[in-house]
Amino acid sequence: MKSISRLNRLSMYFLTAALATTIISCSDDDDDTPQTPAVGNIVAVASGDAQFSTLVAAVTKAELVTTLQGTGPFTVFAPNNAAFTKAGITSLDGLTKDALTPILTSHVVSGEVKAADVKSGAVKTVNANNDIYLSKNADGVFINGNIKVIATDVDASNGVIHVIDNVIVPPTQSLVQVAQANTDFSELVSLVLAADPAVATALSTASANGLTVFAPTNAAFTELYKTTPKATLLDPANRTLLTNVLLYHVVPGRVFSTDLPNVSGEVATANTAGKLTFNLTGGAKVVGTTSGASNITAANILATNGVVHVIDKVLMP
Repeated sequence: MKSISRLNRLSMYFLTAALATTIISCSDDDDDTPQTPAVGNIVAVASGDAQFSTLVAAVTKAELVTTLQGTGPFTVFAPNNAAFTKAGITSLDGLTKDALTPILTSHVVSGEVKAADVKSGAVKTVNANNDIYLSKNADGVFINGNIKVIATDVDASNGVIHVIDNVIVPPTQSLVQVAQANTDFSELVSLVLAADPAVATALSTASANGLTVFAPTNAAFTELYKTTPKATLLDPANRTLLTNVLLYHVVPGRVFSTDLPNVSGEVATANTAGKLTFNLTGGAKVVGTTSGASNITAANILATNGVVHVIDKVLMP
């Protein structure tokens, strides 16, 4: 009987020890379980990533830190350091708060927009005076035709960050002012002024949807004058002809180069009797009804009321 009692005591001892070991082991396992760190707000996430050091410095200088730490949610198209360099911003020393604020707020959209939900078209930003224009095609997502989204869906507690390769700078000139500021458009400007005043008015005061202008260079007009003399176009009797030629270079709405892969068929122009098509084989070209293809030699010059593409041949309706 004593032997049985002793055996029972030993069994209880080993059982208790085993249970204690199990409890300690489980406790240790819990301590070793990796914990997912809490995601910080947009400012915290950007501050923790060295590629955004210039952006964080700019946001701090513009006194927008508190705003971007707010509840949101926000979608931020965030230029990395290389993007600031690409935009020619190598130092913030010469930029005041007032200069930085409209630029930085043009990178922020109210609401959370994941990459999968991005659609082509105008998007309102926190800068009430400047919308941005997204183009989604087979090559990715672009802003204003020449800024590419290079990384997406960086999570923050109050929104999402998409990384971009350039800085969004709001335009300050209208379509007419853009043309007047470029000496290579002097012929175009002179003809616009000679045409029906409605042409200059339309280019200066486009609607909210804006206009797209395919702008021929001086060299393009010099080539045209070999077959259609400038004097002919300037003849008051031919004002309607001149007006129709100029309006044939204008498309309602903003059409960026990155939108062209999604354009098929004919596109209506401000000359209601004329349409254009596009050919992207071997470089972007705009094709007139009778004048053939004109190369787009420079694209996506942003204006307050539209966008300009430079072409090397005058389009004839």
